Amino acid sequence: MKLPEFFGLDIGNHTIKVCETRWEGDTPVLVALGSYETPFGVIGSENTEHKRQLAENIKKAVAASGIKTKNAVVALPEGAIFTRLVPGFPKVSDDKLAEAILYEAKKYIPIPPEETNIDHMVVGERTQDGKVLIDVLIVAAPKSLVERYMEILKLSGLEGLALETEAIATTRSISSQKNFDKTKAAIVLDFGANGTDLSVIKGESLLFSQSLGTGSDAFTRAIAVDFGLTTPQAEQYKRVYGLDETKAEGKIAKSLYPIIQIIAIEITKTMDFFKTRFVNMVPQKIYIVGDGGKLPGLAAYLSKIYNIDCELAKPFQDFKIDEKLKKDMAQLSDVGFTVATGLALKKE
Repeated sequence: MKLPEFFGLDIGNHTIKVCETRWEGDTPVLVALGSYETPFGVIGSENTEHKRQLAENIKKAVAASGIKTKNAVVALPEGAIFTRLVPGFPKVSDDKLAEAILYEAKKYIPIPPEETNIDHMVVGERTQDGKVLIDVLIVAAPKSLVERYMEILKLSGLEGLALETEAIATTRSISSQKNFDKTKAAIVLDFGANGTDLSVIKGESLLFSQSLGTGSDAFTRAIAVDFGLTTPQAEQYKRVYGLDETKAEGKIAKSLYPIIQIIAIEITKTMDFFKTRFVNMVPQKIYIVGDGGKLPGLAAYLSKIYNIDCELAKPFQDFKIDEKLKKDMAQLSDVGFTVATGLALKKE
């Protein structure tokens, strides 16, 4: 079913991002883009005043971008979503598959199924011993989370057309690019302020997703503690020097190594899992997204560890963009808009 006119809304811990697109044939066109700061301490809060504050800033982000439609496709935070890749379901009717998925979900989801909205995606199919088997990604969102987001949208004067996980939106953004190799699996690292989302994708499918409790702010804190700097000073050092060993005598990079190793350990675990369970889906590339992914030297560091190509995502590289928007974009972080772009590219 074709969706009416809408925009993508990504509510981050530090920044609210909005993006509206349209299609001209196979070419995506950027219609509007904008951002506004997220009020401090309101994300995840059930406090009514906090919800109002967040809604007001969403209104400001939409107004500043020039978006006119009230319809929004919204990203749910990955850390609050439960996902599980379950292999080997028999290929059966939709009704029987739904029953089997509900049964499986009870094994893996830590809250009662009646308190969650459960969805699934078939991500692979194969024949084994004469039987057709499918691999299914189960996605479950707490109903309380969905209700909170719908309330915030209402306070913002918006209509929620759909809610998606950040990882699903990111998968769409990356897989829609013309140079994306849909035959090979890839890891996606979405560096947020308070956490990093680690996903595995292949083609247009999300295969695996987990949220790590280590994000970009952890790098800033490490520098502040090691060098006795204020948070703004440490943030500046992080952005200028990062993991680049050739800068500042490698001192900043050395400070960040323990933090990046926490993430690297989880990447290794994910690689090993796919090597043992899904040999045809072993990741062969790493994409970095999110504002925190601009850390100098990060891509080179990960590429060296895993001996595979690693690059910053370029969500707008195939877009048609008019000159006025190009000027506005010069002040924004394009890689930070990967989720919002993926939401805006939703077709059905």
